[in-house]
Amino acid sequence: MDEQNELRTKLRAVGMELFRRDGLRFTMQQAAEAIHISKKTIYAVYPSKEALLLDMVDDAFARIHARKQSIIDGPGTLPDKLRAVIIALPEEYTALDLQQMDLLDEKYPQVAARVRQQLETGWEPTLALLEQAMNEGVLRRVSLPVLQRMISASIEDFLADRTLEQQGISYTQALDEMISILWEGIAVQ
Repeated sequence: MDEQNELRTKLRAVGMELFRRDGLRFTMQQAAEAIHISKKTIYAVYPSKEALLLDMVDDAFARIHARKQSIIDGPGTLPDKLRAVIIALPEEYTALDLQQMDLLDEKYPQVAARVRQQLETGWEPTLALLEQAMNEGVLRRVSLPVLQRMISASIEDFLADRTLEQQGISYTQALDEMISILWEGIAVQ
């Protein structure tokens, strides 16, 4: 790995740590101090805090997509894979804290747009798995675009609203419950 890529990797990691701790209030000076470099060195790699945030978002979602693909390619039953793929959640994802989307929209509109774009893309492997499940009779035939929108909207809402958290329901628990409701329905069998 060349020096620039190594520095980018370190800055993304420290950016995520600072974001977890301070939200969008973290500064490039704090990032520089955390890895013992000058702020000028950071700006040689990232021309702005927004550029760093964009790279953090892209990296976090790349990890999510890689995790989903490893689930699809790995062992397990089709229902288990579907459940795991839909709720795939690396730690980096929670660090994105979409509960700050309003602030992102205001201060870093490009970053907010990128997060929304990332939530909407990369569905091809998941949709192929859902199609396989319908073809094999594991799931009844449903509209995949509607199901995709339901899942995407739920994920975005869970990440952007603290209501469930205030009721003692974590993001991971909310995703698990969502997939249970989708999978099993709400009607008593």
